[in-house]
Amino acid sequence: MHFSTCSYEVGVSVYNGLLQIREFPLFENKIRFQNVFLKPRVSIVQDRARFKTMAPVLVNTKGDANWYLLPGDEGFEEGLNFSVQEICRTFLGIPEATVEFYPIAIRRKVIRHYNMHMQGFVGIFELCGQPEVLNLIYQVGLGVRRSQGFGMLELVQTASHKPAEEETHE
Repeated sequence: MHFSTCSYEVGVSVYNGLLQIREFPLFENKIRFQNVFLKPRVSIVQDRARFKTMAPVLVNTKGDANWYLLPGDEGFEEGLNFSVQEICRTFLGIPEATVEFYPIAIRRKVIRHYNMHMQGFVGIFELCGQPEVLNLIYQVGLGVRRSQGFGMLELVQTASHKPAEEETHE
């Protein structure tokens, strides 16, 4: 199980709770926690970062909350940046924040969630934006339905060069 938060208080509460609870009933099964590890906090200080999805990323448009877009679809960039602006406004107090999305190795993933089929994407991609915004995305996730387990990311590397598809070799 992976858990990510931008709040130290929430992180400490969850960590301490997991240390006390060794077994948790879930439907007809039980989850047993054997070890709890805290990963060191990583700070992104450059304007580009490469991420790998740990859970599918869902992006929708403001007009249709039940239709999810993939990179390359009309409205994807707008929907992605709308969700980025919302988390930046909520967590950072920044009203206007955008990112540039560069797919590297992504694929479509259909998920059944609450008896609905939702399309998202998984894989590796690069984001370009302010380091403060990239750090927030890394901490709280990308896209919509993040609190339901979607959009969690793993930092692969930070980069101060052009995205992979724009690199030139001489």
